[in-house]
Parts: sequence; structure tokens; C-alpha cells
Amino acid sequence: MFRIAAMLAGLVLIALPAWFLSGSIPVPQYRKGGLTDYLPMLRQGLAIYGSVLLGVAIYLMRIRLSGQPAFPLELFKAGMYGVLACCIIFFGGGRLYSLAKYGAFDKAIGGNLWALLVIFWGFSGAFVSAGLALLLYASTGPGGYAGPGPGSGRNCNAFVSR
Repeated sequence: MFRIAAMLAGLVLIALPAWFLSGSIPVPQYRKGGLTDYLPMLRQGLAIYGSVLLGVAIYLMRIRLSGQPAFPLELFKAGMYGVLACCIIFFGGGRLYSLAKYGAFDKAIGGNLWALLVIFWGFSGAFVSAGLALLLYASTGPGGYAGPGPGSGRNCNAFVSR
């Protein structure tokens, strides 16, 4: 029962930022028509979901190489580290670009609104990371999956020629 509830909560948490972003589509009288109306929402969604998935992909690659099990809390942390890294790269790069082009830090990225963007990006990334962690918990349990146990027919020297 807890796994079903965790799976449903995970799916809701993953979809929540997309629902928040659906409010960024302009009202009908201000639409230009076509895909251009949805580009701001798609860019924001790519930033949120992409940064979380970048952190998760790095985490999964790291644990696959080390042979350790995946833990839901570590998956959540990895997603948040991905958000943090992408925020630093995006806003740091934007500030350096603004300084180089305009001679001031606050000209390129929204003036004083950059802190609000970081907060929204962080909270949305936390929702997606928590949703992915709950899905991992629902599929493997709290201890993660350590792989097949001894005697399961898996040979360490399978690729060694005899």
C-alpha cells in the first residue's frame, strides 16, 4: 500500500512544475499562433527537468561504475545538486555576459528578479527530485537494489576467454 501511495505521490510531484508552468502561456488575445506561444514554457521546463535529470544521470552513472545500490535520498540529493550546478552556470554566466556587454551585473537577467528565478527553479527542482526519489522507493524499497545475490548464475569472469 505504501509503495502505491509513493508511486502516486511521485507522479504528482513530477507533474507539479509542468502544471505551474502552464500559467506562463499567454491568454488567447495575446497569442501569436503556433509553437511560439509555448516556447517560454518549454524553455523553463527544459531548465527544470533537464537540470534534475543531469544530476540524476551523473549519480546513476557513478553508482553503476562503483557497483553500489541506488538509494532514494541520494537520488534526491543528486537531483538537487544538478539544479544547483545549472543555476550557478546559468546565472554566473549571465552575470559575466552582462558585465562584459553592458558594464553592469543586473542588465542581462531580469534586473532584480534573478533571486526569484533561483527560488522558483530550486523549488520546482525539489518537487521533481522528490518525485523521482519516491518512484525509486516505490520500485525498489528503502534500501535500493543491490543487484543479484550470490549463486544467481552471474559470473564475474564472463568476458574472459578460456
